[in-house]
Amino acid sequence: MSLLLRGAALLLCLSVVSTARAQNAAAPPQAPATAAQTSGQQVLQRKCAQCHAATMWTALRQDHRAWEATLYRMVGRGALWTPEEINAMADYLTQIRGPVTPAQNR
Repeated sequence: MSLLLRGAALLLCLSVVSTARAQNAAAPPQAPATAAQTSGQQVLQRKCAQCHAATMWTALRQDHRAWEATLYRMVGRGALWTPEEINAMADYLTQIRGPVTPAQNR
């Protein structure tokens, strides 16, 4: 069972990276990214892409606290991340996969 959970956690990170890359390739030029966004994206690509595919997390929409909890669960399963890296990844994930607001449902 723990192997299944580890696999799921790893797939989540890879999914984040793959989707972020696809969004960047297809997106029109935008304003410069904030340092936190760039940092979080870079950490995700470095740390999560080793094991996860984009399909792992694309259906997830969570707030910052839920993303942090997800990332800390991965630490409990062996991920080697600092609290700063976790915060940066949670910030970035909240920006790109945060909760859906009523205006987004239209």
